[in-house]
Amino acid sequence: MNGLIGLLGTLAASNVRRTVARTRRNGILLAITSVLFLTTYLFGLIALALWLSLRRDPIFAALAIAIGTLVLGLIVLVVMAIINKIEERRARERRLALESTIAASLSIIRSQPLLTAALAFGIVASNLIKPRGEK
Repeated sequence: MNGLIGLLGTLAASNVRRTVARTRRNGILLAITSVLFLTTYLFGLIALALWLSLRRDPIFAALAIAIGTLVLGLIVLVVMAIINKIEERRARERRLALESTIAASLSIIRSQPLLTAALAFGIVASNLIKPRGEK
């Protein structure tokens, strides 16, 4: 039994090490990718500002870009709020379903104690009794 516990401990530790290494690698690559995308975004805004300043006044170009990014930011915030509300509603529904399942289970346990004892005995017996071919 001790050998099995040691083996499971080693397996769990190696899984944790692999997970930490994968998370660290993905974090570094995500940071590099984010910097590159942010640089691309900034140069795109600069190019747009230069193009607009050739067509109109440079102040108008800067204000147009500022208003455009503000509107996009507000749209993202509204979408994020909607997604959060949907997730809260789903979590509340899951919690209510779990509570109703627990309440139903408790009522069955109270009303049928013999059935509950038989189920508990069956679970324990199935875990203790080994099949014929197993040692």
